[in-house]
Amino acid sequence: MEGPSLVILMEDLGPFLGKKVVHASGVYPQAPALVQQTLRDAKSWGKHALLYFDDCILRIHFLLFGSYLINQEKEGRVPKLQLQFTEGTVNFHACAIRSVSEQEIAAYDWSVDLMSAAWNARHVEDLVMAQGSRPVCDVLMDQDIFAGLGNIIKNEVLFLLKLHPDTPASSLNSTMRRKLVQEARDYSLQFYRWKKAGELKKHWKIFRKQKCADCGRPLVKEETGKSQRVSYYCSVCQPLAPLAARSVRTLYGKRPTHEAAGSAGI
Repeated sequence: MEGPSLVILMEDLGPFLGKKVVHASGVYPQAPALVQQTLRDAKSWGKHALLYFDDCILRIHFLLFGSYLINQEKEGRVPKLQLQFTEGTVNFHACAIRSVSEQEIAAYDWSVDLMSAAWNARHVEDLVMAQGSRPVCDVLMDQDIFAGLGNIIKNEVLFLLKLHPDTPASSLNSTMRRKLVQEARDYSLQFYRWKKAGELKKHWKIFRKQKCADCGRPLVKEETGKSQRVSYYCSVCQPLAPLAARSVRTLYGKRPTHEAAGSAGI
């Protein structure tokens, strides 16, 4: 779940703020301790949901396949945490939950949170410039640089800028760094609007696609960067420069793949 989806979750939790938990259950072992506690506040930072109760703060990370449901249940699935209020029920599935301290939250850098009003593009540009030859696909997914950015946004931003995922950050000039940072922010805000309208997937140009939206050629589906997260790219519209290709082979011992892959899966 990416940053824009977390902002929507915070909005969905609005009716439960200031309300007491009347029952709590699920796989999370500390769930019973939440009964009769009031949900005081809910915030998001990057991919973290922060739920403030009377005597604890829960951090929920949705990992790769996490989700939440309000006043609904997944048949046959026990939620990681279920919170029942007089006003309704919130279920969290396939996520990591732990209690965090105020000191841990104070360490969050809100200036790198793509959905925060405190977002600071110049600061993020400086962080990108400091990444050296690190592949841009890894830089984008680094939550200390682009908090809230996930694999969908990564693929779409790289396609819009016509950058190969393995392009070294050091090869980006100041103009391209600025465009990368601004596009990440702009796409995240647009992602939020599209998802609120229930039309996110129809705006995808490359993620889980088979053919390039610009040239019509088959796309490459490949695990890229040191993180080996799945990338979709067009080898024609998003070429990897020869010098950059040599750098990738040196860093990760692999040859960039330029053969088309037609699979639409992740």
